[in-house]
Amino acid sequence: MHQLFSEEEIRKTYEELLWHKRSRDIILEYALNRSDVREEALRGLDLGGAREVIDLGCGYGFFTEALGGRLHRKARVIGVDVVNHRNREAFVDTVTCMGYEAAFIQGSADIVADLETARFDLAIASYSLYFFPHLVPEISRILKDTGVFIAVTHSETSLGEIISHVVRSMEEHGIAPAGDLRINKLFKAFSVEGGRQLLEPHFHQVECIPFANALAFPLDRFEACIDYLDTKKHLLLKEVADHRPEALEAVMDALVRNLFDHARSHGKVVVSKDDGIFRCRRPVRRGP
Repeated sequence: MHQLFSEEEIRKTYEELLWHKRSRDIILEYALNRSDVREEALRGLDLGGAREVIDLGCGYGFFTEALGGRLHRKARVIGVDVVNHRNREAFVDTVTCMGYEAAFIQGSADIVADLETARFDLAIASYSLYFFPHLVPEISRILKDTGVFIAVTHSETSLGEIISHVVRSMEEHGIAPAGDLRINKLFKAFSVEGGRQLLEPHFHQVECIPFANALAFPLDRFEACIDYLDTKKHLLLKEVADHRPEALEAVMDALVRNLFDHARSHGKVVVSKDDGIFRCRRPVRRGP
């Protein structure tokens, strides 16, 4: 499952820092749930003693931003991401501005297999674990007995309205997807619905906090919907890029047109974005 998308495709989706932050801003502006998913994930947790922290798939530090003032004053926060200098600078700036020591490892999350057992007080995977669900045993291993693992992820039905229009737009250009699109398979690799089953063999305590949400784009702000599509196009149109790359622009144009027709008929486009927060404690120890 961790090979659904190549590192290059992941980089194309997340390497442009301005677009990555634009995606965040769009979600914050058009979300029907006005709560901050990071605050919900951290609510009630006492992390004052956490000195060793690792953020897997850290990006520019979206989740790390919420840790300010919560960790031990001498905390060290390590970010791991396949995107190099763009995220490195942003992540390090984010952590150092909070007064913590920062480190950044450029590469895949598989690096956790080389890290020491029982080293970390806190591990984070915010909207990233579906890229590397095979690493859950290693994440459990690198946590201290008192450590916490926080994973934020999507529902299997997230972006369902957009994905249905992706299929329609592909079919208009003679591209018939066989079964689930790759992005559906990605969401299913670690989802709200299946996350507990994946985590419970490796943690004695697994807590799931639902975070119901949707994005609503009014017709007169439809350009924001287009921007959001543009930030996700390498994931949404994977099949087109693989099998009919010459049709990529035409399918994207059809997708925008179909969504605009929907917005014109209904006055808006509403996109499902139900998420979930998993908080895992007491890692299972297997052998010496």
